[in-house]
Amino acid sequence: MKAIAGLAIFCGLLLTHSAGAESLRCKGDIIEVGDSKVDVFRKCGEPSFKDTFCERTPFNVKQRDGTYTVIEHCDNIDIWTYNPGKGQFWTNLYFSQGRLREMKYGDRVETQSE
Repeated sequence: MKAIAGLAIFCGLLLTHSAGAESLRCKGDIIEVGDSKVDVFRKCGEPSFKDTFCERTPFNVKQRDGTYTVIEHCDNIDIWTYNPGKGQFWTNLYFSQGRLREMKYGDRVETQSE
């Protein structure tokens, strides 16, 4: 019985931790996956770095003669990097079609931002 209760508590802690990984506090506001670029900019300000890359997605298109041609769709992904301050983790925000789709954390910030 104690093992089941311990497992339940452990699973609850895991769920709480994973839910927190998909949100970020900026100047007292919370940003979450699904927020627009405008909302993130309003809450967090200008990022330290910005980058864009093309995420290619191949798909098959059937031709009139019955053969298939592979075509790649390019989805532009914008990456905004925030420096939350010394001792915190660099935070990379990934946007697709104007919406925040993912957050990843990098190394700890070693020096104070200016």
